[in-house]
Amino acid sequence: MSAIPHSVIALAETLERRWKQYLHNGDFDAFVEFTLSLNGLTEQLDRLQLPGLVRACQELENLALNLFGNVTSHPIGQEESGSIQAQLAGILRELHRHETPAVAHRHSDDIEHTDDDSWNRPRDVLVVSRPGHPWTVSLSEQLAFFGFRPCQIAWNEAAPAHITPLAVVFVPDREGVPYPGEALTAIKRLRGEFSASYFYCLSVPSILESIVHLQRVGADACVPVGDKISDVLSRILDLVQTKEQTVPRVLVVEDSATAVAHIRRSLSQHGIDSRAIGDPRFIVEAAVDYRPDIILMDMYMPFCTGVEVTRALRQLPEHHSTPVIYLSSETDIAQQVEALRLGGDQFLTKPVNPVVLAAVVKTKIERYRDMMRSGRHDSLTGLLNHTAAKNRLEQLVRMAEPNGTLTVAMIDIDRFKSVNDNWGHPVGDQVIRSLAWLLRGRLRSTDLIGRYGGEEFIVALPNADIDQALNLLNRIREDFSRLPHAHAQGTLRATFSGGVATYPEFLSASTLIEGADNALLDAKRNGRNRIIAALP
Repeated sequence: MSAIPHSVIALAETLERRWKQYLHNGDFDAFVEFTLSLNGLTEQLDRLQLPGLVRACQELENLALNLFGNVTSHPIGQEESGSIQAQLAGILRELHRHETPAVAHRHSDDIEHTDDDSWNRPRDVLVVSRPGHPWTVSLSEQLAFFGFRPCQIAWNEAAPAHITPLAVVFVPDREGVPYPGEALTAIKRLRGEFSASYFYCLSVPSILESIVHLQRVGADACVPVGDKISDVLSRILDLVQTKEQTVPRVLVVEDSATAVAHIRRSLSQHGIDSRAIGDPRFIVEAAVDYRPDIILMDMYMPFCTGVEVTRALRQLPEHHSTPVIYLSSETDIAQQVEALRLGGDQFLTKPVNPVVLAAVVKTKIERYRDMMRSGRHDSLTGLLNHTAAKNRLEQLVRMAEPNGTLTVAMIDIDRFKSVNDNWGHPVGDQVIRSLAWLLRGRLRSTDLIGRYGGEEFIVALPNADIDQALNLLNRIREDFSRLPHAHAQGTLRATFSGGVATYPEFLSASTLIEGADNALLDAKRNGRNRIIAALP
């Protein structure tokens, strides 16, 4: 598991201070501040892919929301405050347990280290099964190839004291049957020990009761019977991909200065940026300049209504799908339904609970970004597609100017046509996915990885010189050549060739691609399974 950044620890300490302030004076506003901070901490932990801590924070958040009430309902009773105190203490204890002066997660400054291992810090994965289970052997082999450090224990065995695993994978003795009681006990025991790890239960039957029992003892994902090891690997690899860190942007269209101040303050508590306009006639210009992820729209404003503004926005292609949330004191259900029918996405009645407002906004933005993301990523590998990769490379070149470094690699699987011809396209697809997963597992979250087309990939390494890039990519190339790819008659192995070009020797995205592509062709001509650097 990655170490928890100091910024998150600081946020947790702020949360603790606000809780103590509330205990001291019992003021409703202090409880609101505590609840807002708790929601913000949950969001940060979710971005860090710490499901156990996220679950604990969500449970505490639900408890706090149930006690939210109004001014007259505070201070809350001793029993309720004791429950909050106990849950908060557990969360803080777990956070501090993983605190470290050096953040272990992959950051852009990793490249500053001369040791190539900055790209390849193994992440622990604990596999729980009976000794010698064939799935365990195969899964451990695959995990090691993709940059993880597997550790195997039996169901009744204690986990090694030195590890804090990114994930724990449970392999049942029998596939497709409910987990027995002793297995549920083992999962619950390990959940108590590794609250921040992600728990996978394999070969789970499609029976609601069985799934619910596993969730109750701590399972995060119940992998159905029939899913292959490659599917499990894909899920685990998703854990090391940091979520998009772009700050959410909200455009507030509201003519009341008081309402605007309340809304913007609630959003800022959750790390959400916002901009407000009081006159809806300026919304098109504001949207073009600010490029919001979502629009909060007052229903009744000077000149026109929120519904009229939304209908007008929907005429513009760039805002055809932008989420719009109406804010109004309107309680007539018929009016609300009509407003939604005419282009809105949700209706919130004023005054809006600040936690509910932030939760709705974040959920809508995540879904909107997921929809937009599907147009930028390759469906087979999950990597950036051709167009998105080129656009990202142009951004990296601009960021490298004028004194930075950037190395670009073009990679192509050797003799890929023969794989498809001899073993079929499904096996070929698996070879492509395996290379994509290997790149995702070995490179940093700040590196560009894209599927350029077919069996060809593009990689860009910010702040990397030619020697660092060659050492790293050759290590990946050697590992890929040893990676077994399963097919009906057994396994096959594949290799790839690559060419690299560096900025500032090549000054633009197009010349970097051209230089790397020419070097790739030289690598193919010189025997394949090698990487060659382009000459400026």
